[in-house]
Amino acid sequence: MNDRERFLRTMHYAPVDHRPLHLVEPWPDTLARWRREGLPAQVDDVNAYLGVEPLRLINITGTAGIYPPFSSRILREEGEFVVSVDPYGRTVRNFKSHTSMPEWLDFPVKTAQDLRRILDEHFDVEHLDERYPPDWRHRFQQARKRTDAVIMLDGGCYYWTLRSLAGVEGASYLLHDAVAEVDELFERYCTVVLDGLRRLLPRIHVDVIGFGEDIAAKGGPLMSPTMFRRFILPRYQRAMDWARQEGVGLTWYDSDGDLRLFVPDYLSIGINGLAPCEVAAGMDPVELRRRFGQELRLIGGFDKRLVARGRAAIDAEFLRLQPLFEEGGFLPAIDHSVSSDISFDDYRYYVDAAQKASGM
Repeated sequence: MNDRERFLRTMHYAPVDHRPLHLVEPWPDTLARWRREGLPAQVDDVNAYLGVEPLRLINITGTAGIYPPFSSRILREEGEFVVSVDPYGRTVRNFKSHTSMPEWLDFPVKTAQDLRRILDEHFDVEHLDERYPPDWRHRFQQARKRTDAVIMLDGGCYYWTLRSLAGVEGASYLLHDAVAEVDELFERYCTVVLDGLRRLLPRIHVDVIGFGEDIAAKGGPLMSPTMFRRFILPRYQRAMDWARQEGVGLTWYDSDGDLRLFVPDYLSIGINGLAPCEVAAGMDPVELRRRFGQELRLIGGFDKRLVARGRAAIDAEFLRLQPLFEEGGFLPAIDHSVSSDISFDDYRYYVDAAQKASGM
C-alpha cells in the first residue's frame, strides 16, 4: 500500500496499514533557527534529513488565475525593508532579513473600471491553450506515473483572486459596487476551471479537487453568506458536478480562518475536505467532527502553538486527537505553517509523535 492509497482509504474511512504523514513546510526563518540549533547548513530537505517521507501532493492545473501575471520587480529599498511589485500587481513591503506576512501598500484594482482593465489584459478566455506549458501533456503523463502521489486539479480560487487584486476592503466594496465586473471575473475564472476539468480528467486520474481561497479570518468569513451564495457557490457547484461525473468525490479546500458558517454550504455541493483547520480560529477538528459528522473530512488541525510549547503539549494534543485517527477522515498536520517559534528539537519530537500516532 502506498501513500496515495493510504490517503484515499483514510478519507473514505477504510482500513489502512497506517495513516500517511502530511508535513507542511517551515518558514525560511524557521530553517535559519534550526541551523543554529544543529540542522546541518547544507540540508535543504528537512524531512529527508529526519528520514521521513511525507505525503506528496501534485497539482496538475495549468495557470488558472491571473494570466499573464504582472512583471515582478523591486521598486526601492527602505532600510530593513524592500518594496516590490508582485505577480498580482500589488505593491508590497517585506523585511529583507526575516519572514513575515507582507505589508500590502497598494493594489491594482480600486474601481469597476480598474477591474474591467484587468479582465481585458489578464483574463482572456479565448486562448486557453496559452495557460498550459508547451510540454503539458508530457508533464501530466509523468504525474500519472507517480502512483504514490495524490493528484489535485483546480476547482477555483475566486475570493482569493478578487482579494489579491483589490485587498480585503477593496474586494468588499467591489462586491457591492461592481457587481457586473465581479460576476464577469468569476465567470471567466469558472471558464478556465471547467476547461481544465474537461482537458485533464479524461487523461489522468485525479484524486481531489482543490480550492484555495483564504476566505475567512479569526472572526469568521470575509464575505457574507448571501454574497458567497450569490457569487461563488454556484461556480463551485459547476466544477463539483463535472468532477463527480468523472468519479472524483474528494476535495481539498484550503483556507485560513473560521469557516464554520460556510460548511453546510460546502457540504451541500460536495466540498467535503477542509485544510488547514486553523485551531486558533476555532477550527478544532474534534469539534468539527462532532458538529458535522463523517461527511466532512479534515486535513491539518494540529495547533502550531502547542508544538512550540514542547513535548508534553504535543503528547497531550495527539492523545486528544487519537479518536479521529482511529475513526478516519482525518489527516493531521501543523495548521498551515511551521513558524520560527518552534525549535528544531520540538519539531523532531512532533514528527516522531505523528508517526507513532499514525501507526507507523
